[in-house]
Amino acid sequence: MASPAIPVRNDQRDWARGRGLVVDAAGYTATLDDNLFRPIRPETIVDFEAGDGGELGEPGRRGKMQALHSSSALACNVFDYWRGRDGAELASALGLGDGIESLGFERKLPTGLRGKAPNLDVVLLSPSGRVTAIECKFLEPYGSHAASFSARYFERRPGLWEAAGFPRCQALAERLHAGAQPYRWLDAPQLLKHILGLHRSAPPGSSLLYLWYQVPGTAGEKHAAEAASFAAVAQADGIDVRALSYQRLYRKLEEGASAEHRDYLTYLGERYFAER
Repeated sequence: MASPAIPVRNDQRDWARGRGLVVDAAGYTATLDDNLFRPIRPETIVDFEAGDGGELGEPGRRGKMQALHSSSALACNVFDYWRGRDGAELASALGLGDGIESLGFERKLPTGLRGKAPNLDVVLLSPSGRVTAIECKFLEPYGSHAASFSARYFERRPGLWEAAGFPRCQALAERLHAGAQPYRWLDAPQLLKHILGLHRSAPPGSSLLYLWYQVPGTAGEKHAAEAASFAAVAQADGIDVRALSYQRLYRKLEEGASAEHRDYLTYLGERYFAER
């Protein structure tokens, strides 16, 4: 079966071709700047270099962010623009009533287990100290992926989520670990790990936002339903988890942003959100 991401990949190539950009057979631009609205900010470079994803590459080896289909490039194009700016319009579009004081990328929220802590794509800090951790997805959900846990997540009794006061999340994690497949498109184990990290390493009242890109057709609709279903499980445990599509975020930004952001919104609209 053809990947539901193919039309979006083709749209990205068409966008690059329309701008006269050189793109190789794998969908990578010649330079990182070719793939970004504006050159990445120095403090954002520091964030990505501290992460575990190899997004910026190394001398002699290109980084993942040079791919037209890169989720980190999409996140950077959406969020890096707001770094050092008044974030009120972004906060409003995200539904964050207490505003944004600072913004960072590739932040670790340790779960308390040994090994590498999961990286959060974007972390927003409110003036009150509340954290909004954002897991960002572009086309990853629509490819082949095996979502799983390592056995170390189930070595303790009571279980990690149960001990944190999240029995429904514990039950879901155990189902997934036992081989049940309630989700086709959603990487639920990753989100469950982030819930642990948020509980252990962020202030009370912090939240997790799953920000995802909806491809056209049935796959996008089913992914939307899975994201909503997962959020409902977490919310039943009293956890502030929400799912939001990039498309909806863009519409909210368009509705509320002032004229000074026109170039930014035009770039995003033409590249990622144009009706084709």
